[in-house]
Amino acid sequence: MSYTYKISMAGVSLSDPASFLKAVFPRWNGEPYESNGAYVLVTFDSPQTPADLGPLVRVELISE
Repeated sequence: MSYTYKISMAGVSLSDPASFLKAVFPRWNGEPYESNGAYVLVTFDSPQTPADLGPLVRVELISE
């Protein structure tokens, strides 16, 4: 089973998605991700708990 998360930050273009991903998921260890500048999609093999970076950062579990 895999868990895909969509991570976005209100009003910001993500120029360095890997650094943003590492801030949100400190245990991120090179799992595959894709970004379009507005959000990042990342897939893990197990459920993850995101860091609380405030109300502007949104993390959604989009598939299990």
